[in-house]
Amino acid sequence: MSELGNLLKSTREEQKKTIQDVVDETRIRENFIKIIEEGRFKDLPSYLHAYGFVKKYAEFLNLDYENDVWPLFSAECPKEGAAHTQEISKEEYTPSTTETSFLENDKKNNKKSFTVLLAIIILLAVGYGGYYVYSSGITASSVSTSLNNNNSPMPATVVETEPTVTFVDDNKSDNSSYFDYYGNSIYADNNTADALIDNNTNDNITEPAYIDPLFAQNIPTPVVLSPEKVKVRFSENCWFKYSTDKGEENEVNAVKGTEIEIEFDKTFKIEIGNAVAVSMEYNGQEYSNFGRRNVVRILNYEALDGKLELVRR
Repeated sequence: MSELGNLLKSTREEQKKTIQDVVDETRIRENFIKIIEEGRFKDLPSYLHAYGFVKKYAEFLNLDYENDVWPLFSAECPKEGAAHTQEISKEEYTPSTTETSFLENDKKNNKKSFTVLLAIIILLAVGYGGYYVYSSGITASSVSTSLNNNNSPMPATVVETEPTVTFVDDNKSDNSSYFDYYGNSIYADNNTADALIDNNTNDNITEPAYIDPLFAQNIPTPVVLSPEKVKVRFSENCWFKYSTDKGEENEVNAVKGTEIEIEFDKTFKIEIGNAVAVSMEYNGQEYSNFGRRNVVRILNYEALDGKLELVRR
């Protein structure tokens, strides 16, 4: 009998938990739980399934995975092509589609983004420096200083004063020159004595203060772009994980009929544990047929021209 399967089964029975309790908590099928407890790991769909199911089962029972479970699993369920007697590290057993490779890819992308951002900052700094030198007249000052050092006589500066224009009617007591083309006082104010008077009723006429037409233009309200949204539906029980360029990351054990919504700016990534169970809806379009039952898929999508495009990475 499998030593690992016996360890999991005996621990479960000691904790007085049934197989159904394990199924309800981990979303692993009942027949897969029995296969694991009997040590028949080759009967599972793939090595990736065996690795994920055993790890999730051990965590549910609060077992020490690193010290107690992993040594037994690596011995009883080696990777395809690896000999039982060959000593292989845990990293070599970890499937390439796990969180480890995902984080490594994100780190590489972050390094590229940082390099591009740094280059943009340097170009902006150089451009601003050139504009400052040009607008401040430093070059002209340098030429002037060099001419003075050569003891060359500087031409006298000629200052031209603007001519003073005096109108004939400036000293008249009436204020007709302070009315605009339409006969309205440009200094009209409710708190001054210059308010107009209606000739028929002898009542004060309230006039609005003068408004410069340059500042009377309508300023458009800034438009705030809403995030992109995609709906994910599950026709069967399925383990599902997603991460977006907004920094959101989540892992769910969805049951049949579940529906979730993912918000993103331009790109997002999904990991599916049961490819046939998932379908997506974006911008009125349906995306499905990700693979056969119990097939694991990892997909990267980008929103382009109202459609989801699969990004090859």
